[in-house]
Amino acid sequence: MVRGTKRKKKDGVWEVRVYLGRDPVTGNPRQLSKTVRGSARDADDVLRDLIAKHGGASSDGVGATFGQLLDLWLEECERLDRSPTTIRNYKSQIEKGIRPALGKVKLSRLSAKNLDELYGAMKEDGRSAKTIRNNHAIISSALHQAVRWGWVRDSVADRARPPQVSQRRIKAPSVESVRAVVAAAEDRDPRLAPLLMLAALTGMRRGELCALRWSDADLETGELDVSRSVVVAVGGLTEKATKTDRFRRVALDEVGVLLLRQHLANVEKWAAEAEATVAPDAFVFSPYLDGSKPFRPDNVTSFFIRVRDGLGLKEVRLHDLRHFTATQLIGAGVDVRTVAGRLGHSDPSLTLRVYSHLIEERDRAAASIMGKVLSVPSASTAETGTTA
Repeated sequence: MVRGTKRKKKDGVWEVRVYLGRDPVTGNPRQLSKTVRGSARDADDVLRDLIAKHGGASSDGVGATFGQLLDLWLEECERLDRSPTTIRNYKSQIEKGIRPALGKVKLSRLSAKNLDELYGAMKEDGRSAKTIRNNHAIISSALHQAVRWGWVRDSVADRARPPQVSQRRIKAPSVESVRAVVAAAEDRDPRLAPLLMLAALTGMRRGELCALRWSDADLETGELDVSRSVVVAVGGLTEKATKTDRFRRVALDEVGVLLLRQHLANVEKWAAEAEATVAPDAFVFSPYLDGSKPFRPDNVTSFFIRVRDGLGLKEVRLHDLRHFTATQLIGAGVDVRTVAGRLGHSDPSLTLRVYSHLIEERDRAAASIMGKVLSVPSASTAETGTTA
């Protein structure tokens, strides 16, 4: 039986807490707490709901429902410092499709047939194959967590059959489109136009660009240190490691160096006019004159959308600037490992999968080269002793 407590923190503010048994791995007690604003009765109602929601699970998983497993899995994601954005996406997908269908099913009775029926219902509702696969990934991860905890012997997700997702052919924006977007951005907001240009030059992610500080930029050697990303969390912005938790160094050519030198001169001029000071570790792209706080990633996206819509380029996304970098580099013959490192991909095989059609085009060009090298001499050239 799950136990619960209620504690008054101050007038109109209560803390309710439920005891969930002991962690099967560490043996430490597990508790779930929530702050409630309102009357004592409001706090009692919330506590009652929490007890009802978590009442069936014991520390060894006996009697647990799949919904209770999902709640504990989400807690593990937070403990492992998954991105707040990622966790929000997980919660959204769980509440929209997974919990209504499977939340009350006992883990001991959950079957591959349950999952296949869910995926079939999602398809009938018009969900894309990619969306269904994303839901399957959440279900699979939660069930493998249950296996690690010893709650179930194996994962029924391994026997389920989610739909296959065909690899979408990447269509990057043209050079002309990127130039037009950057020029239009300069007219709208000179603080953000350099960010878009740097995105196209380096292939950096949106959050990585927002997290960039002047102390990360060596304009003498033409290098950027990329080790953090800005994400939107509960209560505001926070910095975390990059998507792959890896540090990387991105080289800049003279265009990139000049871009940042001009931007720094503008930043220092704007700060001086307001009698502010730009610290050495200030954010490169900031809505504040002293660079004390970064731009919100979602505000950067909103700005990009306004710019591209004004140009009639509604099919172009901010993330497509990253694809632009990759396609230009691969098309120019840069090896995939170098491209993967520049983009911050954890494995070059990911780069190969995403941009496979470009590799195929280069392969056809390679075939043409080898054909010319090994072509059989024609009769006329054979008579004169020359080769084709």
